[in-house]
Amino acid sequence: MGAAQIKRVLLCRPTHFTVDYIINPHMRPYRVDQPRAMHQWDELVKTLEGLKIKVEVIEQKPDVPDMVFATDQGIVKDGTVLLANFRYPQRAKERVYYRDWFRRHDFRLRALSNVFPFEGGDALLFGDKLLIGTGFRATTATCEELARKLNMDVVPLRLVDPYFYHLDMALLVIDEATAFYYPPAFSRNSQNRLMRIIPNLFLMSAEAANAYAANSFVSGQDIIVHSATPADFHKQLDAQGLRVHQVDVSEFIKAGGGIHCLINTLA
Repeated sequence: MGAAQIKRVLLCRPTHFTVDYIINPHMRPYRVDQPRAMHQWDELVKTLEGLKIKVEVIEQKPDVPDMVFATDQGIVKDGTVLLANFRYPQRAKERVYYRDWFRRHDFRLRALSNVFPFEGGDALLFGDKLLIGTGFRATTATCEELARKLNMDVVPLRLVDPYFYHLDMALLVIDEATAFYYPPAFSRNSQNRLMRIIPNLFLMSAEAANAYAANSFVSGQDIIVHSATPADFHKQLDAQGLRVHQVDVSEFIKAGGGIHCLINTLA
């Protein structure tokens, strides 16, 4: 069937991107090359625009180094944004800045109860279902409230490897019938659940998963991947009829985020 063609996205310019603290196992404090990070971000924007996708930009504030990871801010659907509840206080201020941006751009704002942690990196749409990664950030209680708020089926998937702490680091949805996943990131029950609900479910190698292959961005028949993803994975993507575009995001990986993390899909 093919994935939906993305029309509009939101990215945060990494003017103040650093790694100042550790809230996931990937984080490497004080090692970011900021000019290089800005160059990599510019290349990502150019690639998106080359695919005829409109790129909206929010300016980064100096007190929130992880603000660059726009997808974490929540789920945008039909002009409404369900805002994140960040588990770690280091990221809580980001919500205020993004909330103001969404309000100024005429999005309808919704939120979960403050007791339930939720970040957009744990949410992936698959057909008429919302898949949610639980275990490190979101919880099963989060899933129950999301189902009520969004009036849709929510499928919890338990993540068990802290290096794959968000769902978009271990599962790559291609279209309404196809996805790639890295099995060791999931509990056995969740692996079985994925096999039941996704007709065409393909294995992702450890080499590909560790190169942030799951954290790619799909729009129609195009996919943007981190330049370090292995050639074997590119062949798998070719077999699905996808056009592969490579962008280096190695500076952002120092904070535990890749291409998908940097992009929030608006429409």
